[in-house]
Amino acid sequence: MESLQELLEQVEPDAWRATCPFEASVREANDALLHATDEVAASRILDAWLSRYQPCLFGRSAARQGLLSHCVLFDSDIARSDEHVRETIQNARTDWTRRGFRGERSGFVVTVVSRSVINARPGPALKAFAQRLCGLYLLDEIACDQVYMDDLFLEAPGHTGQVWRWRAGVNYFAANGDGRWWQDHRMPGGIAFSVNSVGHMARSGAINRLLADGATVLGLNPADLPAAPIDSLDKALMVAMQTISGASNATSGKATWLREVSSEAPPARRCPAHFPPKLQPFDACEYGGFYHTDFTVPSDYFEDSAVRPAHVRQRTLDFTYLRDAGVDNPAHITMGVGQRIKGEPDDGWTAGHKRQQSAGELVAMSDSARLMSAIGSN
Repeated sequence: MESLQELLEQVEPDAWRATCPFEASVREANDALLHATDEVAASRILDAWLSRYQPCLFGRSAARQGLLSHCVLFDSDIARSDEHVRETIQNARTDWTRRGFRGERSGFVVTVVSRSVINARPGPALKAFAQRLCGLYLLDEIACDQVYMDDLFLEAPGHTGQVWRWRAGVNYFAANGDGRWWQDHRMPGGIAFSVNSVGHMARSGAINRLLADGATVLGLNPADLPAAPIDSLDKALMVAMQTISGASNATSGKATWLREVSSEAPPARRCPAHFPPKLQPFDACEYGGFYHTDFTVPSDYFEDSAVRPAHVRQRTLDFTYLRDAGVDNPAHITMGVGQRIKGEPDDGWTAGHKRQQSAGELVAMSDSARLMSAIGSN
């Protein structure tokens, strides 16, 4: 298997970029990141950009509230060795796991900051580089057009010895998405893999809100608690629909869109009455898209085309993991409400459509090596 450095040396410059320069915010962030002296400085630059320009409102909110953990890799890290990159990512992942367990973080972003990657042409070499990087993160071989997940845990209040676990999708972002048909997945710096658990954000937000309400009684300072902008799955559904509604009008139009729903449709398909009026005409269960929003490494992103290729077809995508608690939708538990467990085997994990994910089983906390490592490193 070729190393990241070997793959990086095969990446070609993007000739199209000379005729379509980066949008100002991306260009400025790229320049700032290339001059960042360390991970702390780079993380601040990324959070500042994400909090203003990230199309996904969950990611934007998480960046604003300090709920993202970062692992930033530079050219010097890539040149050192893949083993060094893997260790760096896994150390950051363990720290994120520990912070998530405490309710302090809901998202994790692994970013490669590199001038060569920023200016790379989408193609086989960049795709192989992305797959290799993701493999070093998830400790697995990564195929294109598949859904790969990570786990995030949250300690249940009261020191009961129980935790919730969520599975959250890992998604690809890249600087070269700027100006292309899939530009909602653009990201300054080079390329990035991002995971953000909406269910964890909502549950930890609800807990922090309750703690803030009772801070005086509990002897806590409300200012010391993280803000809770999303503290329920109901609010998460509204934010998810607003994200799809606000998709970029890119070179080939919107890549995702809300679908209108008939007034005679079952109540489960319609928006709750308290949702904003602009969302009321739309389906609260399904939406449309030209890319699968859960694919970790979409092969379509690595075609050297600014406009959407003719072969890319429309897809039906869903919100049901945020609202449908039926027995045929275990993803509502694994990705939304959260699966209450005492731990889980720390194996690699892939999944298809959200509604096809299994609910898992109750196991001993000690079986989760990564969680125990994170807790033990307090």
